[in-house]
Amino acid sequence: MRIALFTDTFVPSLNGVARVLGLLVEHANRCGHEVGVIGPSVEDRDWPGAAFHIQLPGIELPFYREFKACLPHLGRDDRGTLDAFEPDLVHLATEALVGLVGRSWARSARVPTVSSYCTNFPDYMAGYRMGLLEGPVWSHLRRFHESAVLSFCPSEATRSELMKRGFHDRFRIWGRGVDSRLFHPAKRSDDLRRSLAPGADLILLYVGRIAPEKRLDLLLDAMPHLQARTPQRLALVLVGGGPAVEGLAAREVDGVHFAGYRSGEDLAAHYASSDLFLFPSDTETFGQVVTEAMASGLPVVAPARGGVVETVRTNETGILFEPGSVEDLVERALPLIEDGALRNRLGIEARNAAEGRGWHSVFDQLFADYEDAVHGWNAPVTRQLRDRTTATAILE
Repeated sequence: MRIALFTDTFVPSLNGVARVLGLLVEHANRCGHEVGVIGPSVEDRDWPGAAFHIQLPGIELPFYREFKACLPHLGRDDRGTLDAFEPDLVHLATEALVGLVGRSWARSARVPTVSSYCTNFPDYMAGYRMGLLEGPVWSHLRRFHESAVLSFCPSEATRSELMKRGFHDRFRIWGRGVDSRLFHPAKRSDDLRRSLAPGADLILLYVGRIAPEKRLDLLLDAMPHLQARTPQRLALVLVGGGPAVEGLAAREVDGVHFAGYRSGEDLAAHYASSDLFLFPSDTETFGQVVTEAMASGLPVVAPARGGVVETVRTNETGILFEPGSVEDLVERALPLIEDGALRNRLGIEARNAAEGRGWHSVFDQLFADYEDAVHGWNAPVTRQLRDRTTATAILE
């Protein structure tokens, strides 16, 4: 099968969507499929494993400098590359401008499309003081996914939320796996622990973007309360980067350490060398870092909202707290801080649960869904959709 993948993020970017799409291309290669990638420009680096890559120029967003919005333009040579590739399917992995470019090309070429909903953009609006845009953004997202033969989201909780908001019923679950060989408790390093947080008895870890929508303010607010209620010397290590680093660091909260971006074996060692994973974000459609922490043998404290509720089982693999509540976060985290036996038991259960989430079966199911989309394109149910989108392309 040949798939044209339109995305506004890809490796070497370190966000969860980019990493998953990179793994998708790797899996396609192993299984004899071809994936061409159309997305952001990357200096001095080809996209590994892609059948081809069309690099679109982009502009840096002032409030999200790690992300470049691709300009909605395919040149004549780019269109020639796509035409020659003759994809069986177009996967629109973003609802932003590059997704609109992909949808337009697919309509004109009469190629079926699938779409994926991976980022909870409407909830992000409040974090960037753009709450007035929430309604228009939801409207755009509904229209965008309506044009696809099938759409994907990473969790049942996300699909339920989308159904409540009036999205079509052709969403399927594109789950997430974890590399349980890379992320493993055996990667624990006493030397790394000492360098991360000298003198700490317990290391509380967060991994991800350091950004407003991740609600890291909750962790910094919680730290003094946690420290006051336990004799343990606590350290909070934040792994990642983003627009909120400077503001959070300026608070100078005792025991908080910023470790910057980490990847590969280095990231795996940071997970395994910690004791408890704190994840305050309540805007996640899944939460890839949560499964990586679990695979590393860490129990998780996370909000009872979004995709993480399907991964974190209270008193089995971690504990859920009331979203947005510093007080409840503190109350839920304290037993895991003070009770080493409980922490170890939940860590073992977390590891066992993560081992059952292999990437191979996840991508095998995705490609089976791709086949359904291609075969269904000419079925009576979808023929009207195909004809309607083609007519729209002509009018445009």
